Amino acid sequence: MDADLSQGIALFGDFFDAIGLSVAIIDQDGRYAYYNQECSQLDDYTAEQALGTYLLELYPELDENSSTLLQALRQGCSYRNHYQRYRNPRGKAVHQVHTTLPLKRADGRIVGAVELSRDLAVVSPLHQALVDLQQGVAEEGDGGLTGIITDDAAMKQLIHQGRRLARADVQVLIHGETGTGKELFARLLHQEGPRAERPFVVLNCAALPEPLFESTLFGTVRGAFTGAEDRRGVLESAHGGTLFLDEINSLPLSIQGKLLRALQEGTFSRVGSGAEVRVDVRVVAASNESPQRMLDERKIRPDLLYRLNVGSLAVPPLRERLRDIPLLAQSFLRKHGKVTGHRVQRISHAVMERMLRYHWPGNVRMLENVLLRSLILCEGGDELDFLLLEDEGEAAQRRAEERRPPAAPPPDAEGTLEQRMARYERRLLVDCLEGCANLTEAARRLGLPRATLQYKLKKHGIQLARTVLG
Repeated sequence: MDADLSQGIALFGDFFDAIGLSVAIIDQDGRYAYYNQECSQLDDYTAEQALGTYLLELYPELDENSSTLLQALRQGCSYRNHYQRYRNPRGKAVHQVHTTLPLKRADGRIVGAVELSRDLAVVSPLHQALVDLQQGVAEEGDGGLTGIITDDAAMKQLIHQGRRLARADVQVLIHGETGTGKELFARLLHQEGPRAERPFVVLNCAALPEPLFESTLFGTVRGAFTGAEDRRGVLESAHGGTLFLDEINSLPLSIQGKLLRALQEGTFSRVGSGAEVRVDVRVVAASNESPQRMLDERKIRPDLLYRLNVGSLAVPPLRERLRDIPLLAQSFLRKHGKVTGHRVQRISHAVMERMLRYHWPGNVRMLENVLLRSLILCEGGDELDFLLLEDEGEAAQRRAEERRPPAAPPPDAEGTLEQRMARYERRLLVDCLEGCANLTEAARRLGLPRATLQYKLKKHGIQLARTVLG
């Protein structure tokens, strides 16, 4: 063993024993030079068995490529918060998150590698208890009445602010990123205000072509244009209640002036009619852009904005309220449980960790869609143990396509036609697997039965990466 490595282990050994994490160190030959008690508990090897033993002798299912410790030693690779799933010698599935680093001398020569691991199973009972407790609070509190599931302090304050605005019966502008739950806040404003027993009407401004805005909003009279009939618009349908205008930044400027007049005067005319219709409507508007951005990009008239923005609610993105992710995930699991016949009862701790690390650009709506898609592809068991994130899959697919070989093997390739075709098929299989969450997805993309794909993987000696969930 390198003298500097030996000295470092002697110096920091007591610290490694005290930090409560699994710590393993290998020397320049890939043999264990340090192996603490937490490692023994995790992998069922004693320190005496491990020390001086070559890594792959202890873990024969690993190889030079799949062992992060050996990759750090041979290639100088570093892994931080890296998820790994494997089976220990007793066959028990181990889920861990680890950091693996090469150990270098002052001259830059690698003399070993260290791996610090956290066993996710250790925190699982406390984690599940916390989820259950938070879910109970949500069901008894805000979630049961408003549909807003949260344990985030900022969100709770926003709900309190929304209730005060609801009782004030003023116009409100809600803004926040797509998928954050703005409509839930609009319903809160309606349900907890004086108009709760009256209609709640929704109009998604982004879903209408521009020629239909005026007739949809204000209604029509027979003969106003070819095919026109006497029909109420959404403004008249919401009389006495609340009109929720979603994505108000998509409302044409030509219609905004007429809407402003209706709000100011409480009257409007149907398309094709000069008769005024009087309405009493509370308008709640939502936008996926900030008020200032809408003004800067001239997507809303300033006078209409000031009219709507009497009350303002800014809904934070999901990445800023991580405490809500376990609550929302458990709620969606119950909501969509029927897709698996309610077979899947819980979410694995590895998947929960992954959800907590992800940035969720589509927010709560994306979380629900990802969980539903993952449930549909969940092959067995009562636990959801993989997560199909669409942008990760697309990124992997793009990387695979960048490395994809030409449509036919190059003419100067060596070997017989059969050997060339076998190499080509193997590359295609590997590239496809890198962009898929599991074998079922890969088989679907390749147009093969799952059993045929398994046969081909075995034929070509392809092993699934153990760092991929599912």
